[in-house]
Amino acid sequence: MEEYRLNPLDFSFSLLSDEKGGCKECIYNKDEIKSIEFKNGYVKVYEIKDRVQPSKYELTGQFFKKSNSHGYEEIIVENNKHSPNLRNYSAEDIENLLLIISNRLEEIKKYKIGDNFSITRYVDGHDYWDFVVLPIPRHITEKCYVCESIKNIGNREVFRTSNISGYIPFSPNTNEILKIAPLKHTSLDKLDNVVAFDLSNLLMKIIKNIKRELTISIIQSGNEHFEVSLLAGNVDPVEALGIKRINYSPEETAKKLREEIDYGK
Repeated sequence: MEEYRLNPLDFSFSLLSDEKGGCKECIYNKDEIKSIEFKNGYVKVYEIKDRVQPSKYELTGQFFKKSNSHGYEEIIVENNKHSPNLRNYSAEDIENLLLIISNRLEEIKKYKIGDNFSITRYVDGHDYWDFVVLPIPRHITEKCYVCESIKNIGNREVFRTSNISGYIPFSPNTNEILKIAPLKHTSLDKLDNVVAFDLSNLLMKIIKNIKRELTISIIQSGNEHFEVSLLAGNVDPVEALGIKRINYSPEETAKKLREEIDYGK
């Protein structure tokens, strides 16, 4: 996964090495938060301690370790061994994972650390969901943009049940294959078994029949109506929000720019 660093000396962006952006479950800089029963074992939740946006704000709480990040990042790990299993899961397994994610979001929202949520799962990578919370909502509109999109699908619809619709976006991103959204305005932390059942069955059909690299991306922003995007390739949760990871804080960049301006006088 490409990761960019802003150099505050010349304000250029440079691509970090692939090694830096390796598998987050296999890195060591993480703290276990909790374990949740899944299949014949446990899903484990870890806070990620690096590769996040730096910030002057600290995050503390019952479920969190101290963090100096801009927003918050954790991974929800299904399997400690580095192996992909999602294509072999049953619809019930996927449904249970979606409900685990929903419950985790409900816990996180109690701490009011942000309104921009992105959860991604690389289908053919290590069995974990990458969960990012950023403080600024992606969309704040008078009407819910997801509800409005569903109203105007037309002939772009691929799949529909009484609870969800899968459709081609009117103006998709370059790697976006399909969007899926609940027909009823639904926040991810309020996901019920009925919607989770339909969503898991559709996702299972997709990942078993589309034989290419895929990322499942769940996004929820200001209007609190979640949607799922199916993306080609391995996509980072921050990039799914249309944001590049920056390893210098805006305060540090501002300090360097002030120094440069003063030096030029």
